[in-house]
Amino acid sequence: MLSKILSKEDCSKCKICCEFDDNDLWENPIIYDDCTESVLKINPSQEFTQTELNGNKYKVLKLKKENNIYPCAMLDREKGCMLGSENKPFDCKIWPLRVMKKNGKTVIALSPVCPVVSEKPIDEIMSVAHELSDIIFSQASLHPEMIKDYIDGYKVLIEK
Repeated sequence: MLSKILSKEDCSKCKICCEFDDNDLWENPIIYDDCTESVLKINPSQEFTQTELNGNKYKVLKLKKENNIYPCAMLDREKGCMLGSENKPFDCKIWPLRVMKKNGKTVIALSPVCPVVSEKPIDEIMSVAHELSDIIFSQASLHPEMIKDYIDGYKVLIEK
């Protein structure tokens, strides 16, 4: 979805968005039914953690801690995401964009963590965010559990 500002090659070199520490486990992507099927085709024994936010139930991949980091269970360290671009969770498809709630408004914000996108001109990032905003806000209204609380340091690009 973000190929205009983020290439597959850049992503496969970095993988920062596929590994979590104790402070950013909230970034572990939500896994919906269509994605669950793809995950289980790759790893039939993969476990999920069921959780709830604002009355909405959803699941995330159960992750195993390795050297103080929780790598995504779908991460192949050599090749990147084993799900491929079509089957990735929506959270992963729009990374480093995030849907957040700030001052009662739903916003599309930019994570400060992605080293590749942080080097891009902000007008290029804004252009892509605007192109995707209808899809992103639509997903957020269908799945309000994907809307995270705003975190300082995330640049708000669009608000609704």
